[in-house]
Amino acid sequence: MLRLTAASVIVALVSGSLLAARPAPGGDAQPAASVDLSGRWTYNVRLSDDAREKMREGMEKRGPGGGGMGGPGSGPGGPPGMGGADDPREAMRAVFEPAEELVIAQSESEIAVDEKFGRLRRLHPDGRKYKTDNGATDIKAFWKEGKLVVEAKRARGQSVTETWERVPDGSRLIVNVRLEGGVSPKLELKRIYDRASAAAETKAK
Repeated sequence: MLRLTAASVIVALVSGSLLAARPAPGGDAQPAASVDLSGRWTYNVRLSDDAREKMREGMEKRGPGGGGMGGPGSGPGGPPGMGGADDPREAMRAVFEPAEELVIAQSESEIAVDEKFGRLRRLHPDGRKYKTDNGATDIKAFWKEGKLVVEAKRARGQSVTETWERVPDGSRLIVNVRLEGGVSPKLELKRIYDRASAAAETKAK
């Protein structure tokens, strides 16, 4: 189990929200080179990174006194995150307890990611900046080389970048997450989701 100091790092990294983002004035929309991410996806624990272990590794590399775990920018209102409310407990769950299931609905202008237990994210992959509900974080989503990139940045410099990729045969979704900036150690995670029908077939064998 991580010590409280490590938990503070996660709260600092993910306490922002991508929910109900609103377009900021200005900004040029980028042409879409989209891939269909829609469908129902189930989390593959075996193939995905363990967030707790990754955090331990980051803290060990940083060493004693490497920035502190509860310094400026930590706690509620800290760096941006991967969805959920501004409640730090929800922010912590977003990293330590990835959604077991995703239902993604996609149109030309919006990608709605419905996570199990009711968390809903609405992303607009037009390359423009959006604001979280509390206005503390800038969000930008766009397509790059057939991958959906979601960038969340805060004025203090902390950031979270997600890259969503579907494998060629459509059976698997890969989500790479990079958290960096501020007083916290850099954290990189890979999450694997299997298309629900494929997962059901695997269990049946």
